Formats: sequence, C-alpha cells, structure tokens
Amino acid sequence: MGSLVVPVENTVCALRRLAPGAALRSPESPELRVLARALRSCSPAELAAGHPGAVVRAVLKAQSRALDRAMTGLFGSDAPEAARLVRAARFSGRGSQLSRVRVEPGLRAAALGWASATGARLLADSLRGVPLVPDTADGRFAAELAVAALLPRAEAGGEAVAVDGRAGFLEARSVRVGDSGFRVDIRADPPVELTGVGETLALRALWWNGLDRVADDLGHEYLIVRKDPEGAGVVRHWCHPRPAPGAKVLKLESAGYRGECLRLAPAAVHGTSAEVLVKRELMVRLGA
Repeated sequence: MGSLVVPVENTVCALRRLAPGAALRSPESPELRVLARALRSCSPAELAAGHPGAVVRAVLKAQSRALDRAMTGLFGSDAPEAARLVRAARFSGRGSQLSRVRVEPGLRAAALGWASATGARLLADSLRGVPLVPDTADGRFAAELAVAALLPRAEAGGEAVAVDGRAGFLEARSVRVGDSGFRVDIRADPPVELTGVGETLALRALWWNGLDRVADDLGHEYLIVRKDPEGAGVVRHWCHPRPAPGAKVLKLESAGYRGECLRLAPAAVHGTSAEVLVKRELMVRLGA
C-alpha cells in the first residue's frame, strides 16, 4: 500500500512545483519508475488509460503482497473471508504461499473470496483468469504507490524559527528547519460541546484533519511526508525540502475537519461522523 498522508493529487501538484533542494528517492521497481515519470504530465485519474500495463503490474504486486500477509493470519481482519483464507493456507501444501494459490483449487477459491471482499479487483480477475483491465481507481492507487516511492523520509529535529500565524481554531506554534526539510507545529483547538435533552446526552466534537498543502510566497510547494494523526492539541507536520532561499511566508492550507456526534442514552450509545469541508489557510511569516 502507499503511505501518503495527503491526497495524491495534492502531492503530484507539489512535485511539479517543488522548492529547490529536494532530494527524492528512486522507485525500485520498473513500473513505478514509469508511473512516476508519467505523473509529471498526466493526472492520477488519467494514469490507467495512458499506462495500463504499468498500472496493472504495480497494483497486482501490491495486492499480491497484501494477500501474502493476510494468509499468515497476522495482518488480516475479523472478516469471514480472511478467516477462511488463513485456514486454507494452513492446510495447504508446501512451497511459497502465492505459488500455492495458483495450483491448489481450495486455496485459490479462498484467495478469490478474500480479494473480492477487500476490493482487490485486479487480483480477483487474475485468479479468475480473465483479462486485466485497470480502471480509474486502479490508476489512482498506482499513482499513490509511485509517489510514495519517491518521498524522502521525515527528518527529526531542526533549528526553531520564529513564526506568526493564526486562523480560526488553528495557530502556528513553530517551524523547525533541518538539513533537508522542516517541521511545522500547529495547535488545533476545535470546539467540543456536551448538551442534554431529557435523559440523553449528546457529545459533539470537531477533529482537525491536518494540513494538505504547503506553499510559499515565491510559488514553490513542499511535500508533506508525515503528520501526526491526532486531530487536536499540537499537530506536527514534516515537510520537504527546507524553505527556499528568499521565502518569507509559508502558506499552510488546512484539510478541513471531521465532525463526530456521540449520543449517550441510558440504554445505548450511538455515534455518527461526517467530514466537514471547511478550508482554512494560515499565512505564516518566517522570522517574525
């Protein structure tokens, strides 16, 4: 699976306008290198139509690795298809797990059930022996894999730079600049409300989804290679590369909020959640 922390479309745009000094990794597999080059001029949605062979190979490899992990029983879920797959693998013959899937009917049927249940469509089609034709979702997943293979690792620590920026529930606390990147710390204080109607209490809360775009006043963009999963308190974001020479302002675009409501009745607890598409932008002045 890919390891992107922001939508792949945002990361592709950032790669095309990347600040100087970036040091990207080189994808190990030939198909991911082909897809990474293709994304310089086409969108993730266009990838399957423009490069179907590379998309099929990249996605099928990723789905096969996920199947291999699921067959061990250590990384699966509680779904009945996963349990059947583990049982079938346990009582199958010798050899590598994926090679046994191809030759043992019982194991292949369990793998097909797992692939269908988990949405691994290309793997399911491969097990059925039908032609493999990627769709837009396959192309987007292949783009995530290719872009994730390019991203550098997050850099720890760095020298703190004075900053100033606030927008709504968000406040920029610090920017720490390292040798090859920087970390932005944002304090998020979304509201929490507890109300009561009769014997029922309702807890309503917003959780911040973090940043999904970082740019500067010179027109450069920066990759968000890692961010804290917490939606409140101080949320850290690791970016690459370090701020461009001459940049005086960072433009930090919020990814919105996740709204949750928990109803606490005497007999039961009911919860609902929804994405709240409220975009905010912080203008952080470096060295303020």
